[in-house]
Amino acid sequence: MTTNDVLRALTPLISAHARHLPATASSALTADTRLEQDLRMDSMAIVHVLEDIEDTFGFAIPDERLAGVYTVGDLVDIVRSTSEAPERVA
Repeated sequence: MTTNDVLRALTPLISAHARHLPATASSALTADTRLEQDLRMDSMAIVHVLEDIEDTFGFAIPDERLAGVYTVGDLVDIVRSTSEAPERVA
């Protein structure tokens, strides 16, 4: 998936939990959009978005990736890196 594909897929998930959206949210969300400052999301809302991402894309987000999620771009990076990672055999 390209960055733009992931961003389009994430927009409704993010919008469902944001307290504030720009007037044209679908075109206004960019990789640089800050979750807390720009969208007024608290930590619980961000956790819900992460859960929605896991459900939508069908993978678990590793715990070490949860820290440092501040922007929409961070969420895009998580999806791209996790969905492109090779399957690990135990």
